[in-house]
Amino acid sequence: MSIKKAIAVIILLAGIFAGWYCSSWLQPEIKLTEEEHKNVKHFTHKMTTRCIGRYLIDLPDTFTATHNSVMAFIEKSPIEYKRIYRPAFEQKIRLREAELRAEKTLRPADMPYLKGVYSLPDGMEGVIFERNESTQVYDSARIIEAHMYTNGMAIETTMEARNGASPRYDEDRKDFPEIYGNNVPQKISELTDLLKRISARQENEIPVAPGFCLPELFIKDGTKPVNEDVNVHYLSSEYPHMKFYFDSDNYTASDDSLLERRSIMEPYIKQAQGFTIHSGRRHISGLYAEQWLAEGMLSNTRGQKALRFLLRINEKTASPLHPVLSVNFLQEGTEGEGRLTQAEAVTLWQQITDTIRVRPNAIIK
Repeated sequence: MSIKKAIAVIILLAGIFAGWYCSSWLQPEIKLTEEEHKNVKHFTHKMTTRCIGRYLIDLPDTFTATHNSVMAFIEKSPIEYKRIYRPAFEQKIRLREAELRAEKTLRPADMPYLKGVYSLPDGMEGVIFERNESTQVYDSARIIEAHMYTNGMAIETTMEARNGASPRYDEDRKDFPEIYGNNVPQKISELTDLLKRISARQENEIPVAPGFCLPELFIKDGTKPVNEDVNVHYLSSEYPHMKFYFDSDNYTASDDSLLERRSIMEPYIKQAQGFTIHSGRRHISGLYAEQWLAEGMLSNTRGQKALRFLLRINEKTASPLHPVLSVNFLQEGTEGEGRLTQAEAVTLWQQITDTIRVRPNAIIK
């Protein structure tokens, strides 16, 4: 091959690659009918900013999350909460303490099941129970269970602990000092510190301090970064066939990205008798994102057609400074009352995900 031909081939290949690379950043071109324009306008006529993890996103206010639709962890401690009146919280504590005191262990030597009851510090309302991990394991394995009431919200969390200080564990402690020591005071201190940083909020109240959001809760940053994880889904009574799912954490960096899993995604979509509407890269408020939009007989839709859209931010670089955010949209069915057409859904997806941004002052760098 002559030098001129070789150069021509190189230029051609470079042009093809450049064209592919640029096209992967292009957003799908959607042409809406007049009726579809009206539907999109109605869907987005009243948007509310939501704080999820360290991010903000604007959703139609008809979509809401309840305490049952949230799963969150700080380190390995689950954070559960529910808005209730104070008398109901007080009754809950009384019933829980009675339940723990009545619990019987498999071995009499592990009794009592409830090892201690501690009030929260002054200025805080609630209690901490020190109990056995279960009725069947040795009582050196403990759970520190905390209940707190703040601004109309009942909050519950737990932390694993060890207390092998009993003389019955003296011989075991010689071989396994880390297992048969006593870190209960340390764990109570850690759990109390976590509770001090948790505050209730209205979901439309956006925090201004560094920290981590759950719907109706805010967890202010402590003295050092910790693993944090929230999974929440939003539902709408007006659009019962649609769901928005969000998942954010600061520690699960993936080895590959959404688009790099093309060899997995495409056969899965084909198996579901579906097709890709669009896949590509995006920049949203300075954040690198990848998305995949598909239609087909997707999972969890009882055999009917569905639209499922996925977006991933910081998927390969998850860290306290760059938390990962996953956004999923699912619509069960593609026709009928309360459902969007494909063109409407793609347009709305673009408009909603374009509002994603890191909450100001959420992350101290």
